[in-house]
Amino acid sequence: MSSLDQSDFQHLTGRSIIPLVTPSLAERPAFRAAFSTDFQQRFKSESVHAAETEDLPDLDNVQGDVIYLFPKKAENFIFFRIADVRRFKTALLAFRPSSSNDVANFLKRINNEKAKARAERRSLAIIANAQQQIAFTRMGLNYIGEKGKTGDARFDTHAMRDDREYLGDQAVWDPVFNKPDPDPVNGSAGRDKGALHGVFSVSGSDPNTCTAASKAVTDLFGSSITVIETMEGRARPAPWVGHEHFGFEDGVSQPALRGRIKPNPGQIEVDPGVIILGYKGDPLIDDPSSSAVKRPAWCKDGTMMVFRKLQQFVPEFDDYCVRNGKRWREFAPGGGSAGLTDDEGKELWGARLIGRWKSGAPLQVCPLRDDAKLGADATRNNDFDYHIRNDPSIPPNSLTEKFCPFTAHTRKTAPRSLDPYIQKRFLESGMIVRAGLPYGIEVTDGEKQSKITSNDKDKQRGLLFVSYQSSLDSGFVRQTVSMANNDFFPTTSLLPVNLGQDPIIGGPPAPKSAQDFTEVQFVTDPIALPKSGQQVNWKLKSRTTGEEISVAGFAGVKAQGAIDLPGVPQEFFVTSHGGEYFFVPPIKTLKKWASGAESTALDIMFVLDATSSMQRFIDQARDRVKSIVSDIVQSGNWSSSDLRVGLIAFRDHPQKDRLGNEQSYDFVSKSFGFYDDPEEMKTELGKLEASEGGDGPEAQCDALDDALNASWKDDATKVVVLVTDSPPHGIDEYGDKLLECPNQNDPVRSTNLMRDQGITLHVIACEPTLSGSYSKAHDFYVGVTKKTGGQMVALSDESTLSNLIVGRVTETADMQRAALNHRNFVVLQAKKNESFDSISKDVFNKLSQAKVKLNKFDVESIYESKSVGDDNANVWFEATEIDKTTKDKIKTVSGSRIKQEYRKNGPKAGKAQAMSLSQQPVTQDQADQIVKFALTKK
Repeated sequence: MSSLDQSDFQHLTGRSIIPLVTPSLAERPAFRAAFSTDFQQRFKSESVHAAETEDLPDLDNVQGDVIYLFPKKAENFIFFRIADVRRFKTALLAFRPSSSNDVANFLKRINNEKAKARAERRSLAIIANAQQQIAFTRMGLNYIGEKGKTGDARFDTHAMRDDREYLGDQAVWDPVFNKPDPDPVNGSAGRDKGALHGVFSVSGSDPNTCTAASKAVTDLFGSSITVIETMEGRARPAPWVGHEHFGFEDGVSQPALRGRIKPNPGQIEVDPGVIILGYKGDPLIDDPSSSAVKRPAWCKDGTMMVFRKLQQFVPEFDDYCVRNGKRWREFAPGGGSAGLTDDEGKELWGARLIGRWKSGAPLQVCPLRDDAKLGADATRNNDFDYHIRNDPSIPPNSLTEKFCPFTAHTRKTAPRSLDPYIQKRFLESGMIVRAGLPYGIEVTDGEKQSKITSNDKDKQRGLLFVSYQSSLDSGFVRQTVSMANNDFFPTTSLLPVNLGQDPIIGGPPAPKSAQDFTEVQFVTDPIALPKSGQQVNWKLKSRTTGEEISVAGFAGVKAQGAIDLPGVPQEFFVTSHGGEYFFVPPIKTLKKWASGAESTALDIMFVLDATSSMQRFIDQARDRVKSIVSDIVQSGNWSSSDLRVGLIAFRDHPQKDRLGNEQSYDFVSKSFGFYDDPEEMKTELGKLEASEGGDGPEAQCDALDDALNASWKDDATKVVVLVTDSPPHGIDEYGDKLLECPNQNDPVRSTNLMRDQGITLHVIACEPTLSGSYSKAHDFYVGVTKKTGGQMVALSDESTLSNLIVGRVTETADMQRAALNHRNFVVLQAKKNESFDSISKDVFNKLSQAKVKLNKFDVESIYESKSVGDDNANVWFEATEIDKTTKDKIKTVSGSRIKQEYRKNGPKAGKAQAMSLSQQPVTQDQADQIVKFALTKK
């Protein structure tokens, strides 16, 4: 929100969600010049919550409805299946989802138009505007190739149809949501039969704008999708705009995201990660016990979306309020002294079901009559708790329902003031952002007269419920199952108290279930009948099966002829007709999926030295291969199904010993190929044992040739990781008995071909053996890895092997993707005979201006800087093969290659060097490599 300040929203007083401009803006010179010191200080005070939050959701990356909510009078939900993945991705590339920044800027426009209208003493005209976003089911993600887990266990396994009974739904679901063959235990999210793939949410300032925008979306995607159904949400007509069909102002109790939403007095505040994945408040970020499950990077700035179609039986609800409202003397605070009319009693009864009056005013503040001005004032309509402090008969911090029943809808689903039984932080963690709209027509005259909802589906009505949360189980599911449907919530005592269901979204027990009310008769009367509230422990015996059933609980006794209390038995007027779980991806992730800016696969070939000194490194590779794959997947660039790992092991060629006997070493180079499942590679590594090699140099030349000719995927990012403590044959290393590779495999030629085929070679040098025992290996590996865009890096502590591999692969992948993005530009410049340096500088400038950040893996070097060594490495970098001309250019490097502190008996000997992987502004060196990669891309 670089162009916004807090004053841009000062006229949006009726809105519960107001953007909070972060403090960084207040430090800008333009801000200080434009506003007074007093205003600056007040602004900073209002923004204190942002300062407390170190990491905030990226407003250009979060889709628009999630944080600030689309300002809308109409919204269409277009449910679809993908018919053609390739065409769908092409359309997705052209699709422009609205961002949170887009919404913030539109709110600024509304604010300015309101200011003008007030100044000109006129009504505010409709500002035509449409906004849109897209979300996917688990099956939809699978369908487009994103098979990596989001980290939300319910979303990754269950469709909502699997949870129908768990959520308490009893009515018949609409066909669009009624997925066949549900699996309540294991979930059916991975089965495509009957599954939705996604939903477009298209909102508009008016129905015509919304309809036109929806048509534009379906025209864009065309035959790449099959539209299963479109559901239309529409704001109710005046004077009920903003109210749901029972007549109550909706969305008053929205939470404020710390650092992103300016909290109104009393508004419940939550950490950003309660709603947005990847930030403080996200249970996978906050909970140390969840360390085994992580959020992949591609999920950060996304959210979990729940959609539910809720039918409201309005005539029946109104009649229920009328019938019970006449008995206001039995439930109004003060009883008969409240002095209400029956019509006021009806309104009070409805308010006690909701927890607020129809205006939005909280019942706790207005316990007898509505206060429309308070309800419309966002600075006052949340400024309350549920304690009563002005009644001497009630302890000031006690939990009471004198004004607002414990079962009221808002008290069930947006609870507050439950200390000491439930902590405030736990309550905050279960908050959701609600973003739905009513559907259907207004109640007809015929329905009003009959007090019965029409059976004609075209004349029914309700709410298209939408919620956003970072965790389905912490958000929607907790609110539905553990709160609304839980007779014993909220917790108000050390002993469980049966308070009843949420009267709005709760429901009665399923007919004929164990929880349903069942009448039983005594064969003989018990010695003493219990009184209400007394504990009972009875054994019932079935006449049909003979089974004995133990029943323990607290009795409720109704005397013969007694009249039930108001609202008993409890009645319900909302029915679910189904819904689904969706993931709302971050915008950058959508672009990656659409543009193909990343390779669709990653192939990593591990080339392991299997001679006797390498056993501990083989063991590390075996023990860490699964975590290496997992960590790379968590980087967000690939799903696990797109990643393959391969294995090549090498020893040495047969050689004669000192007695002239020929010695062989089981194999020279052995290729195991690629594995889709890292567990299979782990098994093979478990069988691989280090054994004797021959002389010092080993068969790296043959192993690199095998790696070059492996069965690489054409579209994969290709990486070779060579782990060794020795040089190859043929570079004139001391003790080389063979002088060259017997199979004529030249590692310089192999690495040149790797470069040309887009294969990156990294060498993990096991130290201090490699540089302490050999004089030429270091410079050779530095030079040949540089050819391919890779690097040689020291491994001084074998436990860091996986970190080195993950870091090098991740940085390589980022540069490979950048190369794909800029390949057309690079090739075009090359065709114009532009120099490499010129092209590289242009690419660097483009990336810098776009403020592109790439993953950069920084590793502390354990090596002494040697200019002669650098010259040697450059010789190998420029070489086309190992020949006499090349070897004659190699000079002797004097002194140890390893820094003093890492040598034997040094303070860092055998210890891991410092290393870090982080996103940083692109460097010129990275730009150079990006150009090289781009020129080798097919």
